[in-house]
Amino acid sequence: MPKMADTINWGIIGCGGIARKFVNCLSLVSGSELVAVASATPGKAQEFARQFGVDPAAAYQGYDELVARDDIHAVYVATTHNFHYENVKLALEHGKAVLCEKAFTVATWEAEELVALARERKLFLMEAMWTRFLPAIGQVRDWLADGEIGELRQIRADFGFDAPFDPEGRLYNKALAGGALLDAGIYPISFASMIAGSPVALEAVAEIGTTDVDEQSFYLFRYESGVVATLSAAVRARINVMAEIIGTEGKIVVPRFLTASSAELHRHDRAKPIRRRLPVREGRGFEYEIQEVLDCLNQGKLESAVMPLDESVAIMKTMDAIRQKIGLRYANDR
Repeated sequence: MPKMADTINWGIIGCGGIARKFVNCLSLVSGSELVAVASATPGKAQEFARQFGVDPAAAYQGYDELVARDDIHAVYVATTHNFHYENVKLALEHGKAVLCEKAFTVATWEAEELVALARERKLFLMEAMWTRFLPAIGQVRDWLADGEIGELRQIRADFGFDAPFDPEGRLYNKALAGGALLDAGIYPISFASMIAGSPVALEAVAEIGTTDVDEQSFYLFRYESGVVATLSAAVRARINVMAEIIGTEGKIVVPRFLTASSAELHRHDRAKPIRRRLPVREGRGFEYEIQEVLDCLNQGKLESAVMPLDESVAIMKTMDAIRQKIGLRYANDR
């Protein structure tokens, strides 16, 4: 992989809401600059460029011109799930490092092919699981590594919200790989994966709505160690967003784990819990994953140790197994 320049020039594919959050955080990371944007929707890239001060000549309809630019070092893929595979593949084929929004892909075969291509071309690739890089989640990993709660027994994590019903919107549109699992469920599933790896057995149930995607879904995992995880996700139910990791000597509680700004360590041998407040500094939290990409590129690394590619593939395998259980198929499936 070639040595990166002092400043990493970014291009963005997809100009929706998540891309706006990303750009707002990009300015907080020194050594990063947004130089080009692209959208498949006419006029959308131009509007995005005006809002964020990008040269209008670097706002493209379609993606080919953006990825062909020699001055772009990294591409952030912010399109809907169903387009991740083709968009990431296009960027990799043009020699770009890639940060791809979660869920990494729709199906396992797509993730496997992208990882193989990145490794063949010796290019950096990472799933944009931004919550993994929050300081509070780093504290959780440190407590677990230090054995603070003893032997792990259970993991509980839930994430859900009540989105206005729009059958054409990305959350409910099956053609866009909508539904609770890929949009919301990826967070508790990735959280559990970070802690316990891949389950050896799982069960899942879901409410499939009128647009044929899961509006809420529930997952029960068992791991080889005997650990059990109970997880849930929803796009039409406002649920309490919290994670708990339960061990033989205590537990770790992460209030609102998705945007974690604190973590609590409860031990059986202590009267009071230890509470660590670790708020996000300035932005919405994306700045930490952006910094991870920069650090990896500047160190010549092809993947992140915090969000490794093999784990992203393993998570997709778990999600494929869940979809099989709940009878949810997308056009991306083979």
